[in-house]
Amino acid sequence: MIHAALTIDPGYAKAGKGCACAVSYAGYLTAAWFERPSNGGLLEWGHGPSVQIVQWEKPQADGRTYACGPSVVIELAAQGGVLAGMYGGRFECVVEAVTPSAWKGSVQKPVQHKALWAILTDAERDLLGGAPTSCMIQSAVKKGALHRWNPKLKYYPEDWITHNLLDAAAMNARLHGRF
Repeated sequence: MIHAALTIDPGYAKAGKGCACAVSYAGYLTAAWFERPSNGGLLEWGHGPSVQIVQWEKPQADGRTYACGPSVVIELAAQGGVLAGMYGGRFECVVEAVTPSAWKGSVQKPVQHKALWAILTDAERDLLGGAPTSCMIQSAVKKGALHRWNPKLKYYPEDWITHNLLDAAAMNARLHGRF
């Protein structure tokens, strides 16, 4: 049984904040933040047992990524893999790469987030933005349903990056078997 885990959803855009990270103890989310390997040091998120596993999302080449182009997929993989390796080395633990299809299948991002939100405690929801995040998820689910999940549409605003933290938290909850 995994007691402490760190999950990483890669990101690298210059205007962005980097990779979304989520850590949990005893299956419950205790911290979520953005981190870049180039920051030079690893963020401290508080006290607790040493992480046993670092799991990061390895991009896959499929319909979801073709629009981005190969250079974006390569950069995402590099940033996520480097950060996962840094944390794995720090904690001397297992580092595991998982593809989106392996951890979430073909579920639409807002639908995945709605399912995650339903199983989180109030304290975990607060870590992810609380009521404003809940409203954003509900709005995205409604928009997706109204437009029959048209792949050409964005369901979250372009500048709303919390969806990346939600992905890292969802990976973490799946790793612990919470949903």
